Amino acid sequence: MIWRGALLGALGALFTSAAWAQAPSPTLDQDALMAQAERVEHHADALSRLWPGYWPKDQPFILYAPDIGAVFGGHRLPGTPRFRPGRLEGAEFHFVLDYPSGVPDTVLLQPDGPDDDLSTLFHEQFHDFQNTAFRWTSGDGHQEFVDLDAIPDLAGFIAALDLERLVLQAALLEPDASARRHLARTYLALRTARSADLPAEVLAVQQQREWSEGTAEFIGLQASHLIAGRPDAALPSAIAGALATPSQKDLSLVSELFRWRAYPVGAALTWLLADVGADQWRARVGQGVPLDVHLRQTIGEGSVEDVATAAARFDLPALKAQAAERLAHAPEGVTTREAFLDQAAHWLVLELKSPVNRGKEVGLSFSAAEMTPLADGAIALPQGMVVMQAPGFALKSEHSPALIDVPVGMVADGVIAHVVTLPLAAVDLHELRVGEPFLLEKEGLSLRIAAPDEIQQRAGRTRISLTLPKEP
Repeated sequence: MIWRGALLGALGALFTSAAWAQAPSPTLDQDALMAQAERVEHHADALSRLWPGYWPKDQPFILYAPDIGAVFGGHRLPGTPRFRPGRLEGAEFHFVLDYPSGVPDTVLLQPDGPDDDLSTLFHEQFHDFQNTAFRWTSGDGHQEFVDLDAIPDLAGFIAALDLERLVLQAALLEPDASARRHLARTYLALRTARSADLPAEVLAVQQQREWSEGTAEFIGLQASHLIAGRPDAALPSAIAGALATPSQKDLSLVSELFRWRAYPVGAALTWLLADVGADQWRARVGQGVPLDVHLRQTIGEGSVEDVATAAARFDLPALKAQAAERLAHAPEGVTTREAFLDQAAHWLVLELKSPVNRGKEVGLSFSAAEMTPLADGAIALPQGMVVMQAPGFALKSEHSPALIDVPVGMVADGVIAHVVTLPLAAVDLHELRVGEPFLLEKEGLSLRIAAPDEIQQRAGRTRISLTLPKEP
């Protein structure tokens, strides 16, 4: 299982994404790639109606298999072939947002096989759309780290989440509209009860992730059903399937509770907004209204009796026992920068700064079997792959620990800072000089810097800074 983070564009990318990277199926060939692209293009008109502004009828996209080649779908530059054999530069991951094909807003996807439903393509393209069309009005919620110590009863919190999940699943599977609405109201009442004693910043993370990842998950599934010719009635069952069991991913508890659960929960809430005919729900979601808030404003919430009935129906005491067992066996893991950096004697800190207007020229992508958000906002990868590219700079690190400082704002003079920290012996940097080209190639690491602006060295750490000029 692979965590995939994509940070592309100015202001640190409002939306980050996750997916599982898998090797393409041996049966995937040029004909299969072409057929997948043609299926998407055939449904372009219907796809354009899923959400105003999303997926124009000539939306560019790339379907890619490294050992076969790439199919360029939708709009492409004159002279760009429909199919290009061989490998594409910079296509290291399962998907790439805004791939530099020459046409803006192009998502590249490596399908898992000829039967891939392409939901990841539609999900990620929706994130690209969100980056310009959506606005989260709250200042909180973007951080990956949540202090679990701020939750008074963590086992009770997890059990309450599981109870909500089961009620939400039941609502999506309920064929009767009146009964379905009743279950949705019960879900909202349960959510209100759970949220009563939680800090505002904890609730904001939950709502923001549902708003960003949940809507993208909904669109990804809806679009994949559309191009496969599945009926609309099959969509709630598909979403409910993802709600069926609690996450058992080998990830940090923070990621499990506040990222991965948000995908199906947010998708379910989005589907319910459409199902109950919430007023201008797409526009209001784009304006930053949390999904649960808009649904509550539309249908209200259930009673205390409804909450008690749901707790009895789904055996809340058993859910609490399961949650306590889960916590008893949960690894503590690394939660601070200091603890992570204690794992190596010397670290290379690579700082890449870019003006806001050149933000899209910087690409930072990473994948890892585990990901741990840290208290200071960084993301720790115990072992993974990191690629960072910009004019005059190229990094590729494989099978190594890494610390990613996600750019969440601007530093002085409207400049965005991207920082990657990697373990590297000081002896490997003996040829490093300010203003001079530096190239390092060794097993698992490739680094090229045209001319470092600044080098800082102190015990256990070497920091290299490169700043892109305001104009190319």
